[in-house]
Amino acid sequence: MNPWKFASFIEVDKEYRIAGLNIWNFYWACSDRKVEVNDPIEGQVYFFNEYEITEDNQKICFVAGEFSNKKVGLYLKDEYMDGKLL
Repeated sequence: MNPWKFASFIEVDKEYRIAGLNIWNFYWACSDRKVEVNDPIEGQVYFFNEYEITEDNQKICFVAGEFSNKKVGLYLKDEYMDGKLL
């Protein structure tokens, strides 16, 4: 089962926090890994990159990419979806 869940559509440079960190304040280190995700509206399959941001000893991974409708989607693993770390 795919551990990545759709979290939100995001706007470039508009604050979006994961575990208290605004993702736009960090360099997104891109892994070589492509992750299969589904468009939450149309269900179309996409392959988006996995990214990582770090601060001190905290490492946050997420998947992000642009859909055909020009919206940017962000996907998180379950540990960030439970509301405790967002």
